[in-house]
Amino acid sequence: MAARGSGGLLLCVALLLAMPALAATPADRGECAASADKADVGGAACSRIIDDASEQVAERVKAFKNRGRGSFNRKDYDRAIADYGEAIKLSPKDASAFTHRCEAYESKEDHVAAIADCTEAIKIDPKYGWAYNNRGVAYYGLHEYDAALADHAEAIRVDSRDVWAYARRGMAWTEKGEFDQAVADITEAVTIDPKYAFGFGQRGQALFRKRLITKKGGWEPAIADYSEAIKLDPNLLWLYSSRGVAYSNNRQYDLAVPDCSEVIKREPKNSGGYNCRGVAYEGLKDYRRAIADYDQSISINPKNGVAYWNRGNAYMALRKIDDAIADYDQAIAINPKDFNAFNSRGKAYVAKGDSNKAIADFTQAIQFGPSYVEAYDNRGLSNEVLGRHAEAIADFRKAQSIDPADRISKQQLRVLGF
Repeated sequence: MAARGSGGLLLCVALLLAMPALAATPADRGECAASADKADVGGAACSRIIDDASEQVAERVKAFKNRGRGSFNRKDYDRAIADYGEAIKLSPKDASAFTHRCEAYESKEDHVAAIADCTEAIKIDPKYGWAYNNRGVAYYGLHEYDAALADHAEAIRVDSRDVWAYARRGMAWTEKGEFDQAVADITEAVTIDPKYAFGFGQRGQALFRKRLITKKGGWEPAIADYSEAIKLDPNLLWLYSSRGVAYSNNRQYDLAVPDCSEVIKREPKNSGGYNCRGVAYEGLKDYRRAIADYDQSISINPKNGVAYWNRGNAYMALRKIDDAIADYDQAIAINPKDFNAFNSRGKAYVAKGDSNKAIADFTQAIQFGPSYVEAYDNRGLSNEVLGRHAEAIADFRKAQSIDPADRISKQQLRVLGF
């Protein structure tokens, strides 16, 4: 009886395998179209369309793209890339499929593959603003900010009300140290869409960096923008981290620690939350806890250059100069245009008595952050140590031209007879 049972089972399996796949129904198309939001239902509907050999190619292309979008939204980027690839095989001139795959590659931080796909999309449709924006994001990921600016500008030419393009162009201006242009672009974004949480958050970043680098403005405008963004979208965790760091810079450590801890509570593997709390502990001079949080941040995301920079600063406070330099080296390796890290490493070389290496680093900081007052002051001081008074005077004058209220350059110019 056992043998007869096994044979019957094998026969049933063979019959099932021989049966053609069920034909897709009109309802499948609707469910598939909604697969990005209802992947548990829509993905199956998309699969039925894909597997139905009688379906038109155009419908199968849409099904691959919809199923890919569902996978993308679940952060299953490899599956999304595979589905967009199948769509491209069926329809090699589908600019949308290339752009979606570009976005999926970028989400994996494969910037080069993302740029290639978006470039192909732009060749197919030179007026495809979304492709320019996604390629701009990929260039930004490679720290090629001029290329990013050009792509977002092109997206704006295509659509003058593209809030994402204004916000992303503002982010690229921020990285170049052009903070007023960054604020202008992002203000345009939030003017077009007053409920654009991402835009308020990014304007907060630009205002924060402006205060940090040029000493102009205050921390309060950045905090206000972060708070507005949080009110609009409380689920954007990076806003809490950003506001926490701004609170720390404003010496409001009692407000910073809860913001940073909120991120960690909601998402224990969020590197930004630990980095944020480390900054607060550092402000409280609790360097042991600060370094422990930076360690945790780096272990979660070894490409977190800011965490290396911050840990280097904590080591400097503890006079562990070589450890600090090693961390600044890592930050620069991750982002070769990180003017903060160059400036900090320059100060570490000053502490070691190596003015020549310090000047080289301050010069790099100035190259990548032309408005960086502290870097001009630091280079001027190092030039003084080496007896290069003309170069020192030029640096202090430049610092004064950027920020007439800067005390160091004003004082040093008086010392030098000006």
